[in-house]
Amino acid sequence: MSAPLVPSPLDLIGRRRFSFYPPIRNAQPNEWRLGAGSWGEVQVVNVATGGELWIPRQYVGAVSEAHGPLLIVGLTKELEYRAGALGPRVKRIIEMPRADGEATNTSPAKIQRPPGPAPVIGIRIEDREDSSMNKALITLGVGALVISLVAALLSTLARP
Repeated sequence: MSAPLVPSPLDLIGRRRFSFYPPIRNAQPNEWRLGAGSWGEVQVVNVATGGELWIPRQYVGAVSEAHGPLLIVGLTKELEYRAGALGPRVKRIIEMPRADGEATNTSPAKIQRPPGPAPVIGIRIEDREDSSMNKALITLGVGALVISLVAALLSTLARP
């Protein structure tokens, strides 16, 4: 018997107004009403502008009661409304090249390091000739060789 379906936290909102936290970038003001919904997405309508957004349910978190007139709906990722589509916000960082004369941050560890390559430390694996696994493998190999030789000898002798 399957377990009963757990209702989404959004099902408890009804027609009440709510805000997203963190707010959706480029979709201001942050005051929404619940619209239609499906298994994978939920439609929200901006109260001030009337704009509609479809948010995947994977990004919708918990609903909490605030001290103000609005409910707070948590988002699991920071979302951004861009070019008519809603998606996760990606923070892009471009590193600027350093100028030739610009001083670099030098730490005391870099100053105290001797010049040249780092010393190489030899890593050896110890031989374990007396290992029981080595003895078993050698015995198995010798036994297989002896059996194959005996089988070859018997096959040549059995031919008329």
